[in-house]
Amino acid sequence: MDWEAIEYQYLGDNRFFGRLVGVWPNQEKYLKYFLRSFVLLTMILSFTTQIARIVKFFDKNVLADQVMYLTIGCALLIKQYNYILNEDKLRELLHNIVSDRLMDRPEDEVAILEMYGKRALVLSFFYKVTLIGCGSMFILIPAIPSVLNIVVPLNESRSRELIYPSYYFVDEQRYYYPKLVHMELVTVIFITMFIACDTHLIHIVHHGCALSYISGYRFKHALDDFDPANQNAERIDRAYAKVRRSVEAHKSAVDYVDKIEACHTNYFLIMIASIVTVFTLTFVMVATMEFGPRFFIYCICIMGQMIHLLFLTILGQFVINTNDETFLTICENCWYKGVPRTRLLYVLVLRKCLDPPILTGGKMVYLNLETFVQVMKVSFSYYTMLRST
Repeated sequence: MDWEAIEYQYLGDNRFFGRLVGVWPNQEKYLKYFLRSFVLLTMILSFTTQIARIVKFFDKNVLADQVMYLTIGCALLIKQYNYILNEDKLRELLHNIVSDRLMDRPEDEVAILEMYGKRALVLSFFYKVTLIGCGSMFILIPAIPSVLNIVVPLNESRSRELIYPSYYFVDEQRYYYPKLVHMELVTVIFITMFIACDTHLIHIVHHGCALSYISGYRFKHALDDFDPANQNAERIDRAYAKVRRSVEAHKSAVDYVDKIEACHTNYFLIMIASIVTVFTLTFVMVATMEFGPRFFIYCICIMGQMIHLLFLTILGQFVINTNDETFLTICENCWYKGVPRTRLLYVLVLRKCLDPPILTGGKMVYLNLETFVQVMKVSFSYYTMLRST
């Protein structure tokens, strides 16, 4: 397969959605700048109308309501500009996914790359379907009053609903549809941006896991043909060369994950902080509002943020699990059969495995399933505190 075929097979969704919002690193220069400017101007208008609502109708509930939506909007721009500012790093990480598949490798190593590539595609598919489903629910919110007027009619028509609360400085009813078009555009940008950025992350993390697994596989079989009872210079040199090749593979995997961490560490911290903020405010609003269309909107927000948090933490857990598997694979190998210089390489790698590369938020929060549980607990704690005040 050539470069284009591999890129289309494994990174087709990344390229499609990334091009729509200007975060595909190999996109045409002027089109990329135009799309970035369009997204920025659209979001600035959205921020302006939301801040205007706070100023116009200021009270505690309005402030909590708008801060939640403003936080989600800021998270969207942070996602985009994280990849804009780290465009060269992202290009290198995506480039390695294709170039590593073009290398001449044994069939077993090709099978490992295929296995992790398919896992990334499956996870990307489920994430994409979930986000499109949540976004579609938001887009259909304005249709709820019309449907209810038909199904459960009242003496008077129900008031029109917007996707999110805002103030546009114009007559609410007369310019309802232009406002609705802008809000639907913001929702589509939101869905597209999250899919584009997060599918990048899915594929590069899974490729890092694949490289780590390949290094463990090489260590496991490096001394298969070595017989301690029948040592000669040729056998010793051949075994040593295999172990060196395994060390190089492990170093390549560690360097790749370190590049992912360097590109995302502050981004992860900001995302987790925004999720805690949105969770807390959403729980407060749900607990204090009556049952109705807005209630469903906040439930969708809770579900979407929970999926986003689970997605971020589970990717970090994948890295941890793969590192642990590699460490156990090396430990279980009969590395002690080798000559001293070969055993020394194993010892050095085992020592490195005790301090493996991991994904963190600002070097302070580890991305794993335990963090997912802790963030949920913290959010509920803040909710309880705010509810009691």
